[in-house]
Amino acid sequence: MMLHKLHLKISQYIKIMQQFANRLWYPPLIGFLAALDNFIVIIPNDGILISSSMLTPRRWFVLAFTVAVGSTIGAIGLAALVDVKGLPWILEIYPGLKESQTWLLILGFFEKYGLVVVFLVAITPFAQQPAVILASLAHTPLLQLGIVIFTGRFIKFLIMAYIGSHAPKFLSKLWGIKGDLKDAGVKLE
Repeated sequence: MMLHKLHLKISQYIKIMQQFANRLWYPPLIGFLAALDNFIVIIPNDGILISSSMLTPRRWFVLAFTVAVGSTIGAIGLAALVDVKGLPWILEIYPGLKESQTWLLILGFFEKYGLVVVFLVAITPFAQQPAVILASLAHTPLLQLGIVIFTGRFIKFLIMAYIGSHAPKFLSKLWGIKGDLKDAGVKLE
């Protein structure tokens, strides 16, 4: 029940925020939210980006770029904190992380494929935090990690913003983003 109330509150705040989608400060704001999402994991970045692209179709590229930059900065910040604080700190923040299916899946793939896994996670709707945490625990250089994350996120967000601005009906066919779209107030009928 509490989670439902949280989603309702987020949806309300997004609606208020998106009234200003045509303002100059709006892209940096959603970029900041994308960075913040690396730490609190409840901001529907995909939905915000797509709905913002629908509201201001001429700004789709700028919106995608700022969300990719914000997401990358947040991931680098998370990786730097993990590097300093270590795994015990992460387990305090994300209890049960080591038992989650996403963690176990990414751990297995990361051990085999390294940064390729980080790229694949960055380009998909999966949460990137487990991959970033593993890369940090493996002492991956932050510059390399940042380049890989930005590349994957930029491709992902370019596609999403383009579809949101040019072919919004196609969104109902995309897997993995329906929850974010719902949280951002986008109805797909």
